[in-house]
This record gives sequence, structure tokens and C-alpha cells, in this order.
Amino acid sequence: MFKRAKTGTGATSSKGGSKGKSKDPPFRLLNREDRKTYDFLVSNKRQVKSTKFLHRESFASLGVLDGVQALFNNIGWGQFLHNRAATYVEPTLEFLTTFNPEEEAQTVTFQILGEKRSLPHRVVNALMGAPVDNLYYQQDPWPGNFNEHYFWQQITNEPQYSSSSSKASSIIHPCLRLAHRVLTCTIFARSEVGQISKAELFFLWCMTRENGPRPDFASFFFTKCYNLTTMDKGDIFIGGLITLIASRPPLQLHLSTLPFEKASGPSSLDGNALRRMQLIRDSVVGPMWILDNQPYLILPHEYIGSFEPTDPDQWIIPSDYPPPVDDEDDQFQPAQQFAEPQFQPAQH
Repeated sequence: MFKRAKTGTGATSSKGGSKGKSKDPPFRLLNREDRKTYDFLVSNKRQVKSTKFLHRESFASLGVLDGVQALFNNIGWGQFLHNRAATYVEPTLEFLTTFNPEEEAQTVTFQILGEKRSLPHRVVNALMGAPVDNLYYQQDPWPGNFNEHYFWQQITNEPQYSSSSSKASSIIHPCLRLAHRVLTCTIFARSEVGQISKAELFFLWCMTRENGPRPDFASFFFTKCYNLTTMDKGDIFIGGLITLIASRPPLQLHLSTLPFEKASGPSSLDGNALRRMQLIRDSVVGPMWILDNQPYLILPHEYIGSFEPTDPDQWIIPSDYPPPVDDEDDQFQPAQQFAEPQFQPAQH
């Protein structure tokens, strides 16, 4: 992991130059460096927005809940999908302003409600419903058998992965695509951008292995928090996870009873959210799964109900809507098979 720098780095724009002092924060800060971090967090009209948690009823009605659950179960994160929490603006900013992971001690210190707190990483993992032993940490090198190009080929039918251009919308199977969306709404906490990062693709790869790596929640979470205090753009979507840390044992703080501002935006990754994200579309025959802005499947679907995450033959589903063709030789081929390309194992 990293050691949180208390040098005021977060108070400087990535374009250079000081951002200047904002209005006073709605909580007491203990040192000058934290004030600089706070000023950076609220610069450029950044907003704290609600974390979207999976809505189990909506996923069940689409016939994808069991498949998404199986993917998360494979990395020991099955209970993580049961998390729900509101996002509060002031505690989110207070935590991000003051948090400091301590790698050697495997603890994190932070301030909530004006008091300094400390939690072991194992406790953070446990209260999130993530595993605490035999973990893959964010700072570890990529496993030698993780080939991002070959895996991307297997789940998209595209020839090669690129972190700058490969889009999550190319993932064909609804359960894999929705598992990715759950990750980007929570642990990776970002807005609805098209590209899929290598770390996000790695999570999906882990989810499709038998006895594969189990990513460490704490190291990925704290890295995201650190990035939020050093990037010069982007709204803040991670507050719901901070609420869970504050409200569950051992802290058990009752944030909902205090006069905090609730973050804007929906807090559920439900059917309405999936429609806004253009992942599904209504039709007279039922919800349609959308791939590359075109209808692909009608949900629920018979192939999805028996989804086995570790079977590569199930990662590609033939479409219910083959595109029209003029030449009989060009008939729709839903699941091309590729030979594994010979790439060197990726390194961090």
C-alpha cells in the first residue's frame, strides 16, 4: 500500500498552482495539512454523491442475481452484496480529509465526528463482508497467469484489451457486466465512464477462477480514498462505504440521527439506474439487455439462470437479435473461439 503523505500534496492542482483556501469545513481539524487536503477535496465544485448499492429485488426480477452473487462468492465477497447505506456529505469529507493507512501496523487512522479513530484492516474487511485471510493486495504484482488480453477476448470477442479504449459495454454476459457495474459503483467508486480499468478487469478475472486470488478490500478501498485526495477532478461516490465503517461495530456511530446533509443522487443500483445507464431497455416483450446500444437479449433469459462463472463456454451468450445480413456466408456467429495470444505476463 502507500503511506499517506501529510505534506499538503492534495492542496495543489494537478495542473500546478495552489487552489486557495475554501470556506471553513463543517468539522474541526487537528492540523494544517488536513486543512489543505480538505480545500482540495471541495475545489472545482466537486460534489459528494450517493454510493449506489446493488438492489437485490431488481437484479432478481431480471434473472441475474444468482449469477452476480456466484461471481462475488468466488472471491469471498458474497456478503458484500448485502450492503446498503446512505451517504452523508460531512462524514465523507471528514474521513477523506484525515484518513491515514499505516502499512506496517495494518491499521488505518481517521477522524469521524471530531474524534480520532483507528481500525485494523482486518476489521474493515470483515465489516464490509470481505475476506480477511489469503488475500491479493492492491500493491502486489499481477499474477503470472493473468493475461488481460486473452481474458478480454474471452468475455467480449474483441482481439485485445486497452486500458485507454476498451469499454465495459463490450462485455457480453449480463452477469459479468453487472458485476463490473457493482464494483465501479462501490469499491472503485467512479462515475459512469466507458472504459474498464485493468484493476477492474482483474477483479472479473478473479471472479471467474476456481480457487483464484481474493482481492483485499482494505488496500483497494484506501487506494481509492487516497486518489480522491490527490486527483483534480471528479465527484466523490465513495461515501456510502464510509457510512458503513462508521455505523457498524466497533464504532457504531448513529449518523442517521445527526443533522448531516445527505448526498445527492440515487443510492440503489436498481432497474431505474440500469435504464439510465442504458444497460437495459423496456419493450413489449420484457426488459432487453443492451449491447453496443442494440438489443441483445430478453431478460430473464434461460442461459443466465444456469450461469457457471468458472466455465469459459458460458461467458459468451448468443443474441436473441441477430443483425440482418445480405450474404448467407455472413450469418451471425455469436461465439468465436480464439487461440490464446502469447503475451508476456503484465507487470505493475
